Amino acid sequence: MEKTTSITRRLTVSVLALELLAGIILIGAVTIHERHVQFETFDANLRATSNALLGAVQEGEGSDGSVILDLHNLDIPKRSTFRVTDEHGRVLGAGGPDPPVYLAPGEFKDVPIDGHTYRFFSMSGDRLVDPGYTRGVRHHITVVCGQPEGRVWHEIIEAIRFFAIATIALLGITAVFLSWLIRNSLLPIRELANEADKINSNNWQFNSPPSAKEFTELSPLASAIERTITRLHRAFEQQRQMTNDAAHELKTDIAIIKSSFQVIAMKQRSVGEYEKGIAIGVRDIGRLEQTVQKMLTLARLDQGQPSEFHSCRIDDVLLDTLSQSSAFAEVKNISIKTKLEAGESVPIGRDDAVLLGSNILINAIQHSAPRSELQIVSAKVGHTVKITVRDHGRGIHEDDRPFLFDPFYRGDPSRSRKSGGTGLGLSICKAICDRANGTIEIENHADGGAIVTITLPVATRSSDPEDPSEN
Repeated sequence: MEKTTSITRRLTVSVLALELLAGIILIGAVTIHERHVQFETFDANLRATSNALLGAVQEGEGSDGSVILDLHNLDIPKRSTFRVTDEHGRVLGAGGPDPPVYLAPGEFKDVPIDGHTYRFFSMSGDRLVDPGYTRGVRHHITVVCGQPEGRVWHEIIEAIRFFAIATIALLGITAVFLSWLIRNSLLPIRELANEADKINSNNWQFNSPPSAKEFTELSPLASAIERTITRLHRAFEQQRQMTNDAAHELKTDIAIIKSSFQVIAMKQRSVGEYEKGIAIGVRDIGRLEQTVQKMLTLARLDQGQPSEFHSCRIDDVLLDTLSQSSAFAEVKNISIKTKLEAGESVPIGRDDAVLLGSNILINAIQHSAPRSELQIVSAKVGHTVKITVRDHGRGIHEDDRPFLFDPFYRGDPSRSRKSGGTGLGLSICKAICDRANGTIEIENHADGGAIVTITLPVATRSSDPEDPSEN
């Protein structure tokens, strides 16, 4: 048993996978953005603290122009480390771990201290003592300030955690909602399947559910199912009708044979009478055999495309069938005129082509009025071969036209039992044409009589040999 897959599960997993991927990309983008923003803010705070430390450098109490670092009223963040020195390297003030590195003014640098990562910033500036006097003293001050990055990463991780939780929650909500939505969206398909499942040999009525026709995507499917079921119903009815007709045909033939022998057996007869009765029985058995053979031929042709490709020259076949049918035409005093100019091969085996030609010719001769003319024309038209057979008989009754190619149909007296017809000839002709992707049509001619038009494609597989039965 083949493994089945749920469309609902597949669509849900696909959407959730895409949503998860989008969430991961979003979290990555948020992480990069949040890190950039947090470190920009962190660096701005370092600059502000460094500026505050530089501003806290004041004039000392002595008269020598020295400076000191006044930390009163200065709000320095906890766990900060700093060092303020003058141009002589004298430390004016320091706090926290001593920065172990030298930084150029304006430089930021990350330094590990006691298992924690500190970010340091260095800046320098001049402080002028007694600027109002001519002998004012200028001091070059260097400030190195650092703060641990843990708080920054804490903010970044909190932002990531928030978006991760939001993404997981969104995935859960989406999974529930999407499963419900897909199940409800697929409900018309289930209704369509349930309606189609009701079809059986006794119930061919198929009504597409309104929900299926409301969707643009399902409307073509519903229409296709309706057309398919209609075709199947028609084919089933044709098969059933053919079975009934075949049974009736065979039953009639068998009844005739049985009655013939029953008549012989009713009383003692002479040898001549027995021989005559047996001859009649043999003739009837031959007709039964002919009917069965035609049924087998029709069944073979209805099987579809042949497994092997064969072709034959249609003009040669028509000439052969004309030769075979000439005696029958002479009996009815019918002249046959031909104009065979196709000169092409068609994708039909020679045996089937002969069967096609002989059935059409015999049918036309049977329809023709005595001492009339039968016209046969073949010509190449584009990539097809067109064959027309016209008789000068009574034509076709309009009520018979839809059923001409139905098996065992005898709408015309010329196809009755008196002519020896089985009602399968035209059905076989149509099956041969259909198998070769051709067409056959029978219409009334404007000037009287009927005209049969056969259109067959030209055999394009020239590399394939012609039907060996031609030789």
